[in-house]
Amino acid sequence: MQPLEGFRVLDLTHVLAGPCATHHLRCLGAEVIKIERPGSGDPMRGSALQPDVGGLPPGFRALNAGKKSVVIDLMTAEGRAVVLRIAQGADIVVENFRPGVARRLGLGPEDVRAVQPDVIYCSISGWGQSGPNSAKGAYDHVIQAATGMMALQGNSTDRAPVKVGFPVIDIATGMAAAEAILAAVVRRLRGDRGPITIDVSMVDSALSLMSGPASSTLATGKAPEKVGNRGFVGSPGAETFATSDGHISVAANTKGQFTTLCHLLGRPELAEPPFVPAELASEAFLANLATDELREALAEAFSRASADELEAALSASGVPAARVRDLGEYLAELYPGTPGIGIAGEPVALAPPFRWERDQPLDLPKAPRLGADTAMFTD
Repeated sequence: MQPLEGFRVLDLTHVLAGPCATHHLRCLGAEVIKIERPGSGDPMRGSALQPDVGGLPPGFRALNAGKKSVVIDLMTAEGRAVVLRIAQGADIVVENFRPGVARRLGLGPEDVRAVQPDVIYCSISGWGQSGPNSAKGAYDHVIQAATGMMALQGNSTDRAPVKVGFPVIDIATGMAAAEAILAAVVRRLRGDRGPITIDVSMVDSALSLMSGPASSTLATGKAPEKVGNRGFVGSPGAETFATSDGHISVAANTKGQFTTLCHLLGRPELAEPPFVPAELASEAFLANLATDELREALAEAFSRASADELEAALSASGVPAARVRDLGEYLAELYPGTPGIGIAGEPVALAPPFRWERDQPLDLPKAPRLGADTAMFTD
């Protein structure tokens, strides 16, 4: 039995963060009723620009497998009345309009509680439901810029800011919302009958992802320096290096791991004084020993090595290492060797990143075509 089997979710979300949250709930067994606007539906369907895929491009399918699609015009009183009727049977409502919009539509937490007192109501936004910034618009790369995440990327202060190469904050926000909703479900199961309203923001999710550098900044008052592709502990053997046939990322953090690395590179003296103190134990981290001189010597040695061969040798010796692959290479070469989080029935979608012991792969229906389930809930 899935943990959320029997729970109904009224999904008033669109694009990424909200649909990610309800996708996780659907993967855990909840019924998710997705309300979409007439004509175009969720913008992620891309109906106008990709008519050949019938409103089901991979990005939409990835976060909407197994949901029901109901087309309702929320700009009409009749449409809002239908949504409230559906809400009467819902355990959870999730929305990601701009703060204040749900209330103006008559679909805020108080409105829904009037027809379903025990509902768990979750709002997702860029800047939170209150405060002077709440009215600001938000998209992933904008929040990366605002929160300092974009400024952390790269390795030089004189280069232009670089965003993380995928919508990391949107997905983190969706996962945070799903976590909060699950905690609220536990509250209900333990007898809490009070109103539960959840406020999940992209800025809080971004800060949570950056908890390490954020804590350092809070303690010192100074923003952290860019580290580029170096490991976070400052070990000379924890970085990404160019080889003769590509790049390799290595995490030789301890003295023992670094000694192994230097031997495999044919430069054992680099793991000895004056570069590495002789008195350090094998398991000691080589924190902040990455000097420019040592890095240049290592870079020269790496340039003569093969990334594939060095990856295999380091891994066999207990030193974490991986050739830099693109996503296609990872999915073709390494992913098949893991238990995987694929969804049977919707091959482009992924389940939450965990599994129950002895559990079978999740099997969900394909993402719905726009309005496929409207008649079921509006007749």
